[in-house]
Amino acid sequence: MSPAARRLRIAFVVHDYNRHMGHSRYVAELASRYKRDHEVHVFANTFEEPDPDGITYHHVPACRTNALVSILSFVLPATAMVGGGYDVVHAQGLCGLRHNVATAHFCQPGWYDALVKAKGALTWRQSLSRALITPLERLALAQPSTRRVIAISESIRGDLARFFGRADGVRVIYHGVDLERFHPRNRTAGRDRLRSELGAAPDQCLALFVGNLQKGGAAVIRAVARVPGVRLVLVSGSDPAADRAIARAAGAEDRIVFHPLSRHIERFFAAADVFVFPTIYEPYGMVISEAMASGLPVITSRTAGAAELIEHGKDGWLTADPWAPDQIAEGLRALAADPGLRQRMGSAARSEIEAYTWDRTAEQTMAVYHEAVALDDRSNRPEAG
Repeated sequence: MSPAARRLRIAFVVHDYNRHMGHSRYVAELASRYKRDHEVHVFANTFEEPDPDGITYHHVPACRTNALVSILSFVLPATAMVGGGYDVVHAQGLCGLRHNVATAHFCQPGWYDALVKAKGALTWRQSLSRALITPLERLALAQPSTRRVIAISESIRGDLARFFGRADGVRVIYHGVDLERFHPRNRTAGRDRLRSELGAAPDQCLALFVGNLQKGGAAVIRAVARVPGVRLVLVSGSDPAADRAIARAAGAEDRIVFHPLSRHIERFFAAADVFVFPTIYEPYGMVISEAMASGLPVITSRTAGAAELIEHGKDGWLTADPWAPDQIAEGLRALAADPGLRQRMGSAARSEIEAYTWDRTAEQTMAVYHEAVALDDRSNRPEAG
């Protein structure tokens, strides 16, 4: 049997399994495709709306009191439970220590390096996390038994080489996007109603931010304060108290709306005119590709992994300094003043992102699996003679 035709036993290891969080959605998209031709198992702490047919689920106990404890308490049980007998054990970053394929969704020392550059120093909690997690992350991603590492952007590939010395066996595979769920035609259904609920006038430019407010919420607020007439909606699960104070101090509180996270984020993309996401560190940024698929021009920083898919001035606007309000405001001012530019840039963004489907991601990932399996087969083959 040729390697490509081989039926594989695949074990995914991930903290949570669902279809609305980055790492979790990535696993769900792959697992639901592979179950047709392979035996698929998922090891996770929580399961939400699983795809039940053809996938075997295994509950991994863990303490989820905070991010650091969640990571540390999950690793050992997951490592013990996975055991042998799988052709591919695919871990999502630091989710265990018994795998031959890992996806680097993040590089912790890269994140903390960006934080130090942006803020000057780390808190004691961040310093503790870096000291405890970085050696384990290095082990998970750089140990010889991890035959292949999937980097979700060229930026992450660079971080793996820089911080962990891992350059061999790394493959860059960008995330996919649901091109049907995130589609420009969504503007024809419910756009005006949601804009009205958000306080946007019919001809007012509505800017949108989605995600953790630590990823640039304050910078967006300060930029919007510099562009009169633009209304901003920040959709986030973060506590908005500090950012509300920034909005008040900037004199833009009456043009800024804080909205809780929504499972129907496509409605907000349909209501918006511009997507703004000035992150200091983002290995990929699914919200960027979702905005592009929705036909929105994106203003983001060159540090975002998904920015590698954007050509400045054609299908998006890239800033050199992630948190520089003047640079963000420059792009926002140009787009707010020219509906035609927004239309052209949004259409170009949609055309660019259409190639990046989850089917493509799954196909490229399966090729990596077969590389890892071939290496394992060779290492397990008895020496001749």
